[in-house]
Amino acid sequence: MSLRPEPLPPIPEATAAAVRAAFPKGNLYVDLRAEFGTLYNDQLFAALSPPEGRPVEVAPWRLALVLVMQYIDGLTARQAADAVRRCMDWKSALSLDLMDPGFDFTLLHDFRYRVLTHEAGQRFLDAFLAACKARGWIKARGTQRTDSTHVLAAIRTLHRLACVLEAMRYALNQLSAAHPAWVQQPVPLDWYPRYGLRSDHARLPKETSKREALARQVGADGYQLLAWVQTADPSLGLGDLPALEALWQIWLQQYYRCTMPGFEALRWRTGDAQPPAAVRIASPYDLEARYSSKRETHWVGYKVHLTETCDADHPDLITQVMTTPATTQDSVMGPPIQQDFADRDVLPGIHLLDSGYVDADLLVTAQTQHQIDVIGPPFGSYSRQRREGAGYDLQAFSIDWETQQARCPQGHTSVHWRPGHDVSGDPVIRIRFNGPTCRACPARRACTSAKDAPRQLTVRLQAYHEALQAARQRQATTEFKAQYTLRAGVESSLSQGVRCFDLRRSRYLGLARTHLQLLLTATAMNVVRVIAWLWGKLLGERRRQLGHFAQLAPHPLSRQTMLC
Repeated sequence: MSLRPEPLPPIPEATAAAVRAAFPKGNLYVDLRAEFGTLYNDQLFAALSPPEGRPVEVAPWRLALVLVMQYIDGLTARQAADAVRRCMDWKSALSLDLMDPGFDFTLLHDFRYRVLTHEAGQRFLDAFLAACKARGWIKARGTQRTDSTHVLAAIRTLHRLACVLEAMRYALNQLSAAHPAWVQQPVPLDWYPRYGLRSDHARLPKETSKREALARQVGADGYQLLAWVQTADPSLGLGDLPALEALWQIWLQQYYRCTMPGFEALRWRTGDAQPPAAVRIASPYDLEARYSSKRETHWVGYKVHLTETCDADHPDLITQVMTTPATTQDSVMGPPIQQDFADRDVLPGIHLLDSGYVDADLLVTAQTQHQIDVIGPPFGSYSRQRREGAGYDLQAFSIDWETQQARCPQGHTSVHWRPGHDVSGDPVIRIRFNGPTCRACPARRACTSAKDAPRQLTVRLQAYHEALQAARQRQATTEFKAQYTLRAGVESSLSQGVRCFDLRRSRYLGLARTHLQLLLTATAMNVVRVIAWLWGKLLGERRRQLGHFAQLAPHPLSRQTMLC
């Protein structure tokens, strides 16, 4: 369907009159329309429609706004389309007549698919942020804070045996839907009770030997099915089905197979022989969801990184959403997050982060490339001296980069300086002191626990080492502690997202769809926050109305008051 952009229509007079009568004090959507107008326009989504063909049934700006409103109220697509028909405040925001019948909910699915195809999801958030910047609600080079949380994939957590059973059932279902006559020819009768029902509807054997025998049988059936597909008529297009690709990948991860003549064998991989969690498929229905754990939290899905502004006299607005596989560590996300700031022209002057993000690479790139002051506790040293709080750790040594020597607290200089790489591949410098001097040193116990070897140091290159040491020294100052207290506010944003917007649960399968959901969620949170800020409400400050006695207080009371 082609797009013919038209001027944005005003609110019909009958709709406006009805809304004024029903909401004399306004409400969220009435105030949204009054402050931002229609928020989006057709030009923003012009590239999503072909230049020729039948005109679109519903203007893209309306569909975009309905998607945001859908996430504000936590509705399904069907419920959102129904709200367009029956809610006069929705009709007011969308410039619809009271008698307008709305549209079919499948148009929302189609529009979301086109947004995904053209990777246009970021436009929802950026358009709202541009409107806020134009009103002066986002401070240029202000303070922003970032944190991450887990997102559960829209799948069941499956045991290994259940996973391969479901992979077979998924493949057979797609083949049967595409070419039922072809499936009926080779499939034996015993496959129907084995793969006809969901794995959670069947009773799996409890004995280990029987479970392994069933796993081997499923593996043999899977390879047989793949062989049949490979020899099928190419015109049928069976090999292009996504379920068969999932079956092939899961079988590579779960089975050993030898096809050498005379040595044919099929083995079920043991737990230690499985691939790492970063590549291991957890379900045939979502090949990108990964198992991960963080302290006591274990989940299958993804991870989202949210960044928000936190300047006084400005609303707290989410400026960035980044979605990654669950196994991606926070420590590698700092530079990509700040590069995205630069690409979208929302660079902060101060960036508050927890220790999971702050390492030497981020400290250097943030300052040299983007002129961002990173405030956060850097990764701690893993040395024995730092863990025990006694002895000479790395900070006790002075390094002369010009002469390529280090000096220990006892005044001795190093005798060996050799560039190298650490286990992560980062360039480092390995420094070693003189063996006889170290063994004769009276402070040896405070320096090293090695029996005979001299003290050795491993340091990053000069710029990274100095940035890391400066950050550790800054961490101990009173000024740092006063600034860093502001970072804790991002925890309340995550809490608001979880409690009010279902932030931690994906509605869709796949990383791209989950990311679009999170972008829409962030936009919805921003809308709610801005309208509340315009109303003068402090989100989360008071959950219950103050009593009559508290209202007599000469100054505002806070829930954080300490009773001594």
